Amino acid sequence: MAPMVVALILVPPPFLSLHPSQGVSVGDTVTLRCHLPQPAAWVRLYPYENPRYIEQKDKVQKMEFSLAGIKLVDAVGYQCQYQGLEPAGKSQKSDPVELLVTGEGTGENRLLWAVPTGLCSISVTPLHSDHSYPPPGISLSPKARVEIGTNVTIQCWNKKYGAAFLLHKEGCSAAAQHQKTNGGGTATFTLFGVTPADSGTYRCSYRIDDFYLLFSPRGDNVTLEVISRSALVVGERNAELR
Repeated sequence: MAPMVVALILVPPPFLSLHPSQGVSVGDTVTLRCHLPQPAAWVRLYPYENPRYIEQKDKVQKMEFSLAGIKLVDAVGYQCQYQGLEPAGKSQKSDPVELLVTGEGTGENRLLWAVPTGLCSISVTPLHSDHSYPPPGISLSPKARVEIGTNVTIQCWNKKYGAAFLLHKEGCSAAAQHQKTNGGGTATFTLFGVTPADSGTYRCSYRIDDFYLLFSPRGDNVTLEVISRSALVVGERNAELR
């Protein structure tokens, strides 16, 4: 019997655009347009990183989805996907687009934005914090005062709501680190080979599960002091003499 040859047909992904792309306020209507490279049996709109779709449209020429009466909780990422006709097959999801919503209030805190990881020199607009969610817990080990070159671990937790955690350092507008949870509502951040530049006060916040751009308030803080070996020894001796 001749070997069976299986041909893999790749269905190109769609492209999703947002209209209007900026200046969206609570109560507005937003249109998400899924641009298709070929005819489709159906098109679906998804929240980012969520397997459950919001809406499906079947065999329509204009693949647009309208979100009316926008709320702050609608400020998430969105993706679209389609079932191709010729060639047949399900596409991958599109790259996500982020819906930014301005709500009540004034100043910078009105704007919702995704925080990248980065250095203190990076400037980003503050995230929207929903104070109806409890702040996360935080702990630091091995201790608050350590020698240069030590590996320091900061752990953040919230057992119920957290989908991803941000580690913030006081004086930095961008998050120091970003990490998804391990499934148990806990994230562990490691600062390898710390230097005096790592000294400072740290706090955590977490992204609300299912809401791409909605975050908890920041929780309690821990303070890290990084000093030289000689200074650490002197400090320990002085403590013993007291």
